[in-house]
Formats: sequence, structure tokens, C-alpha cells
Amino acid sequence: MYRFLSFVFAVFFFISCGAGGDGSTSEKDSDTTDTAAEITDSDTGDTDSDTGDTDSDAGNTDSDTGNTDTGDTDTDTGDTDTDTDTVPDTGDTDTGDTDFQACSNEETDNFDGDSIKIRIVAGNITSGNKQSYDPGDGIRIFKALKPDIALVQEMNYKNNSDSDYRNFAQQIVGASCYAVDDADYDIPNGVVSRYPIKSHGYWKDPNINNRALFWAVVDIPGNTDIFAISVHLKTDDGGKQNAAAKVIVDEIAKVKEKNPGKYYYVVGGDFNGTSAVSSNGFGKNNTFYVDGPDPVDEKKNGNTNAGRNKQYDFVLADYPLHEFQVPVVYYSSKDPEKTKTYENGLVFDTRVYDQSVLNEYFSPAQKNDSGASNMQHMAIVKDFLIELK
Repeated sequence: MYRFLSFVFAVFFFISCGAGGDGSTSEKDSDTTDTAAEITDSDTGDTDSDTGDTDSDAGNTDSDTGNTDTGDTDTDTGDTDTDTDTVPDTGDTDTGDTDFQACSNEETDNFDGDSIKIRIVAGNITSGNKQSYDPGDGIRIFKALKPDIALVQEMNYKNNSDSDYRNFAQQIVGASCYAVDDADYDIPNGVVSRYPIKSHGYWKDPNINNRALFWAVVDIPGNTDIFAISVHLKTDDGGKQNAAAKVIVDEIAKVKEKNPGKYYYVVGGDFNGTSAVSSNGFGKNNTFYVDGPDPVDEKKNGNTNAGRNKQYDFVLADYPLHEFQVPVVYYSSKDPEKTKTYENGLVFDTRVYDQSVLNEYFSPAQKNDSGASNMQHMAIVKDFLIELK
């Protein structure tokens, strides 16, 4: 009997110790169902018949740079998304900057206690033959622009594993905080951040099945977080671009109803045109500020496709966040008194700068990064000096 009781006690002790491990991580939020209420997607799973709609601007040559625009190719495979749409957890308690920790290993020098400067960069800047960031051109561009939050399109890197994405984020923002479409999309949208990502998810684009309308809640200092949405809208179809924008506008209305005053909202990425930047699109119900002036490059060109003759890419803030927009400023690495300032934001094209200027203001970008083989578009930069409440 004694041996039997000893054996039972040993088994009980082993099970108790083995159940105590904690494998969670605070840097990547992997819970896509962090919700207080689920909104069921009424989509019946109709397959998108588009099997590769190509940007009709293909072959337009930029007479200034000589770069041939290969077109923003949509390689829609028609996979059916059966995921359920959700809104963020209304019970997700934010205690403000008392529990705030930046993800970055670098000093958070843009935080003075009363306000914080947040730089948001949107970019569909893959290159090479696989619509990925493997060649490195897009990574150098992102890193040169020093984003706090990056809204990334076609977020493919190596094998798209957790370790790959952490490495991708580390190169861009100096931190391993990221969130990306979790449904194995061919060209997923994602968000990379210097600051913790508290929750994330996506809404189905009614016209495309190889990517989604992706959102992430970024925990910045203060009591109001940033609800960031990364999108890659349908190519060459204004009506379908507006339909996707309407999905986002309607979903944000639900989030606002459940979470009044909790978030600033920003949507950015590859809109594949200007149709959604209107009162029929993202400006519906005054959800986002859609009026100009828009960002431009060093030569005052606001077009963002590879050929630099069409405006495809945007960063749009809601009205409260828009009130905090400030000029984008980059400082010289040689003389801190020297700056490059872009009043309404920046369209970044490495080809318009000499390499010496890139080295001084936008390291590690190389002059031909924006003209790399199959480079999609130019990145967009906006800065916001947010007053903390």
C-alpha cells in the first residue's frame, strides 16, 4: 500500500509541474478573436472570378527616372475566406502610459510626456519576381523612413514564419512587434510597430480573396490607442474600391459605438487609384479626412506608382488624428541643424536624390531601390504630434 500511495503522489506531482509552463509572448498578438462581440460575415463564399487583374498603367515610362512600370499585378487565386469578422474587445482595459512599454530596443526619443510624435509609413514596396521583401530594396526603404507604425502590403518575407516576420519587423522598426493576415493569403497585408500590438484581425474585402482588410490596435502612450488599417484595394475598379472602403467605414462605426473615444483611426496602403479617397469611399460619414493637400516627393510629384504618373497610395487619418498632423522632418546625420522638411508628408522615391543625400538623411537606402526590378509603388510618410490626454 505504501508503494502504491508513493507512486500516485509522484504522478500527481509530475502533472502539476508540467502544466505550469507559459509559452505566451507579449510582442506578437496571435489572438485574432480578441472580441467582445462577433459580427458574422454574411458573405456566402462566392469565388472571385478575377484570376490576375493587371494594373492598366503597365508599361508607362517615367521620363524623369526611366523606370518602366510593370503594373500592380493581382494574382487572385480565388480562395474562399470563411473567417468571421470581428471587432476589438470592448473590455480591453487601457491604463494609459503607466503600463506602457515600447517594443523598440532604441530610446523612445519622440515621447516628452505631454505629446508624442508618431510617424506612419504605408508601402507596397515589394520587388523581384515573387512579390516579396526578400530582395531587400523595400526593407531598406522602410528602414530609411524610420516609421513608428508601418502599414505593409504584400507582406511576404522568406517563409512567412513567425521568426521571419520578427526579423522583418526588427529590420524596419528595431522591434519585433508585427501582425499579419492569418489566413494564408497570397499577398497579405500587415502592420509593423515600434509599440505593442494589443489586438488584430481583418474584415473580408467583398471583391478579392487573396488579401483582406487588415487592422491592428497599437498601444501608444496615453489613453487613446491607434486603430491602424492596412489595405490593398482592387486594381482598376473604382466601384469595387469604394465597396471595400464602405466595409471599413461601416465596421469602424460599429467599433466606435462599442468603444467611444478609445482610438484614433488611420487607414493606409495601396488604394490602386483615387476613387476611395472621396465622400463615397473613406470619407463617407466623415470617417476619414480625404481632402488635400497630399504628400509629394522632393520634386513636388504626388504620384506613387512605379512610373510616377498615377496616385495609388495614401495614408488617411480620421478627423481627430488629422488635427495632429505636422510636417515630416528628417535630420542630417552630419549636422543636426540641417533638415529636410515635407510640409504635407512625403512620397519617397530614392531616384530623385543623389546617393550622398540618401546617406546623410535616408540611410541605408540606395539610389536605385525605388527602381528595382518589379518594384511596386512608392512609400508614403505622414507625421502626427499627438497630445496625450
